[in-house]
Amino acid sequence: MKLLIVSDSHGRLEYMYHAAEREHPDMVFHLGDHDRDAEDLSRRFPRLCVVSMKGNCDYFSPYGREEYLYTLEGVRIFAVHGHQYNVKYGLTRFSYAAAEKGAQLALFGHTHQAFCEKVGDVTLLNPGACGGYRPTYAVVTVKDGALQCEIKDFREENK
Repeated sequence: MKLLIVSDSHGRLEYMYHAAEREHPDMVFHLGDHDRDAEDLSRRFPRLCVVSMKGNCDYFSPYGREEYLYTLEGVRIFAVHGHQYNVKYGLTRFSYAAAEKGAQLALFGHTHQAFCEKVGDVTLLNPGACGGYRPTYAVVTVKDGALQCEIKDFREENK
C-alpha cells in the first residue's frame, strides 16, 4: 500500500494535487495546518482515502483529528501535527509517545523541515511543508509489516 504524507499546506493546494496525481497513493495523511486543505483534496480525488490531523492553525476547524492510531498491513501508524509534543524543541517526547502506543511509524509535521529517522523500533517521519518555502512531501510504502519511506522535493522533481 502506498501512502502520501503531506503537512503544513497553508492553502497551497497545487502541491498536494500534484503529489496525488504523480504518486497515485492508496491513502493520504495530511498532518495539519490548514486541515481544510485535506477536505479540498478529498473533493478533488473522491476515491482517495484522506485522513487529516488538526494543526496549531486549525483550532476551530471541524475537520481533522488531534491524534490518529491506525494499523495498516501489519504496521502500526501514529499520526499527529506535532505541536502538542513540542517537536520544534526535540523529538524525545514524541518518540516516547509513539513507542508507548506500539507504533512502528510515527508521522508529524509542524516544523516545516523534512525528516526521517529510526529511533529504536519507531521510524519518525516529517514530510516537511508542502505549502512552504521549499515544498516537500513523503511517500511511504507498506507491505507485509515492512515500510519504506522517501522524502520528495517538488523543486527537484521539476528540474
